[in-house]
Amino acid sequence: MSNPLRIFVPVKRVIDYAVKVRVNAAKTDVDRNVKHSMNPFDEIAVEEAVRIKEKSPSTEVVAVSCGSAKSQETLRTALAMGADRAVHVEVKDDSTLQPLAVAKLLKALADKEANKPDLFILGKQAIDDDASQTGQMLAGLLKWPQTTFASKLEINDKALKVVREIDGGLETVSTQLPAIVTTDLRLNEPRYASLPNIMKAKKKPLVKMTPEDLGVDISPRLQTLKVEEPPKRAGGRKVESVDDLLDKLRNEAKVFADSTEFCPFEDHAQYLTVGTYQLTDEKQDNVRIRKGKIYLFDVSNQYLNTPKQIIETPAVLDMKWSHSLVNDQQVLGVADSVGGFHLYGFDNDSDTLVKVDSCQATEDPTILCLSLDWASRRDKSDRRVVTSHSNGDVNILAPTESNYIIQNHWHAHDLEAWIAGFDYWNTNIVYSGADDGLFKGWDTRTNTPTFVYKRHMMGVTTMQSSPHQEHVLATGSYDETIYFWDTRSMRAPVNSFQTPGGGIWRLKWHPKRSDRLLSASMHAGAFVLDVNTTSFEASVASSFLDHTSMVYGADWSFKDPDLIASCSFYDHVLHLWKA
Repeated sequence: MSNPLRIFVPVKRVIDYAVKVRVNAAKTDVDRNVKHSMNPFDEIAVEEAVRIKEKSPSTEVVAVSCGSAKSQETLRTALAMGADRAVHVEVKDDSTLQPLAVAKLLKALADKEANKPDLFILGKQAIDDDASQTGQMLAGLLKWPQTTFASKLEINDKALKVVREIDGGLETVSTQLPAIVTTDLRLNEPRYASLPNIMKAKKKPLVKMTPEDLGVDISPRLQTLKVEEPPKRAGGRKVESVDDLLDKLRNEAKVFADSTEFCPFEDHAQYLTVGTYQLTDEKQDNVRIRKGKIYLFDVSNQYLNTPKQIIETPAVLDMKWSHSLVNDQQVLGVADSVGGFHLYGFDNDSDTLVKVDSCQATEDPTILCLSLDWASRRDKSDRRVVTSHSNGDVNILAPTESNYIIQNHWHAHDLEAWIAGFDYWNTNIVYSGADDGLFKGWDTRTNTPTFVYKRHMMGVTTMQSSPHQEHVLATGSYDETIYFWDTRSMRAPVNSFQTPGGGIWRLKWHPKRSDRLLSASMHAGAFVLDVNTTSFEASVASSFLDHTSMVYGADWSFKDPDLIASCSFYDHVLHLWKA
């Protein structure tokens, strides 16, 4: 870039992504008396502008926010990240400020500036209204070219080249400045503002003005009539046969498949289990009851027939087979919706599952047991289990001569702890991830964190230690990013990979290969990644996109190294496919 640039970056103050949004009592809006922060997509826009400035120091970055007085906090964050100055267009009530009004304010501000901006970089959408309109409307008002959903941006003098995400792939667009760019998740990873920069931001210029100063009418064009919670589902019904049940599950019942696991033992490797979740209208102590089932399939012929067995349980949130015998039995561990941990083992005569142990991991049955992991993946003598819970707690369960008991527990997160897992090479270490976006390591001997990391932009939903390569860990999140970590140095990931959309719910390393990772990527489908075991660069080796709903469960067969089972939530479908 030979000429200095002036980049305007609009930033919005929104309800923090980790907050559970609730409808207010009047049902006119959501409850806004909660924690707020900068819109995550706008953080990406600020980061990109600052990176351009770092390459060309003469560039000026101007952060702009249209909102209430508290929006100045958001502007100070942008200044601490590296913006040069800020403009605050103050409005009394930003809850009624709509995209067209914001676009008009930004257009008027650009016209008012003595030195016109060359580039607007905006987040593609705000996470409160998900409108994704402001950038496009601003381009129309300014009559500038626009490139939306940018995942890569290059500027050469006044030439702009943007790689943007479209359905089914990537598109490269070239245009000339001045222009509008809206950012997608894969464009960059925003920095954290350092303490010195936060202090410097307080001295950077911040100009205040009003819509009246800009001559813009911000009266809302649309009116929200009412805000309501989603409607309750209708009650259930009885079925006459297994075939009828399967038909209802497939077409009507909304029993959601959320986990699937192959048995790892050679003499039972043909068996596949599937867990389901259903929130019913039945209530106990004024709390809706969650029901589930465990399905046992024999997939010897690599085809899904009628299940060999169906076990009724509370709703199943996670299940995993132990890789070592427990009391001389091959056992499946199940985490359920009433805080329970259950063990099912094979009956020697019928090859069906029978319950062999149960442990209440929480005293409060309204607290869900969300995940579990066995310590025995490598050390067959360590039969402990770690569980994570909807109240943010993490428990260690240990076997006695007769049953499992809670050996240890601690409060790990302030929101739902979606996942917990052992370091298979050092089972004194446990990792946890939660809806607060935090990824933590714990020493179970002291219940103290070994690190706390907020690298993921959204809730951390999955992680697994590599059973083949020491010091290797993979984590995933709603933010569609997989991070690869060297556990000897947790200051930053070694590498990362962006899945093709959808968010990530489960990661599974291949049973035999250290260079293959399976991702259940929710809306996007299921993917097999080839992973370089030195650099941890990853690429998609194969994918399965036939699911029409969120893929929550996926697992490798231990009998056929290329056979995969995946299940999806809302369409309650289970598929077998080859990598």
